[in-house]
Amino acid sequence: MPKRGMAAVVGGRGFIGGAIVEALRADGWQVTVVTHNARLAAQHAGYRWGDMLDPTTLGPAVEGADVVVQSANFPNYPFERPQLHHTFMEYDGIGTERLIRAAKAAGVRRYVFISGVGVTDTPTKPYYQALLRGERAVTESGLEAMVLRPAFVYGPRDNGINRIVRAARFLPVLPLPANGDQTHQPVHVDDIGAVVSQAMDPDSPQGVFEIGGPDRMSMRHMMEFALRLAGKPRRVVNVAPGFARSGARLLEPLPGPLITRNALDFMLEDFVADIETLQKSFDIQLTPFEAGLRSYLVR
Repeated sequence: MPKRGMAAVVGGRGFIGGAIVEALRADGWQVTVVTHNARLAAQHAGYRWGDMLDPTTLGPAVEGADVVVQSANFPNYPFERPQLHHTFMEYDGIGTERLIRAAKAAGVRRYVFISGVGVTDTPTKPYYQALLRGERAVTESGLEAMVLRPAFVYGPRDNGINRIVRAARFLPVLPLPANGDQTHQPVHVDDIGAVVSQAMDPDSPQGVFEIGGPDRMSMRHMMEFALRLAGKPRRVVNVAPGFARSGARLLEPLPGPLITRNALDFMLEDFVADIETLQKSFDIQLTPFEAGLRSYLVR
């Protein structure tokens, strides 16, 4: 297959970024993976070093790219470490502005930003404030621009469902804040890759699109189903949000905390998507949750 151009995927070693890299390569794109790990970038062909916290590294990272796809999260996301500048704002907000400037200087044609559902024009929480700032940087950049807002993303390499399935070996019950009543619309990571691969050409859609799967359910139902499918059924135990928040406040000062208050707020959100515009604009068959889980949880 002849190469269609060069795409720089910032965060291409990550869970979502990795699926995007695979989809683009399958569609004939020459893909450069941009990573914050300088040593790894030096050791692998097709990798470049680019640190969202260091604007001097971003220009060389995207040089020669026709398209930049940004799917970069700070280490240990969503658990912020402000002392290391590992925060939503430093990456999704200010970091996006840095990367946009580098992309424009490098002559990039199109910019695709992986954001998240729930962004409004007047956000009050840190992660939404950061995402909105990043989205505005993209849509006001003058480049061909697409913002994709995923709901809860799952797949073989996710750190959500898979982490809980692994932990279930040691847990007699499954503790969930607010009884796991949050509403979710889980989307398979390969569906995100498929949409991004259709969003690369000059005549492909621009604008803001939300993406979720075809099924809506509570966090409780989602996790109970995944554990049953993996052969590890567990009873859900409610953790009151106030109790969980008090625990998070105590843990925050520790190095590498297990939970923070911002991360807890993130977990307590509903994540549902309006997929009508997406389905009208792209040729995509969204994966049902059960089929997606069975593709890798059942052996």
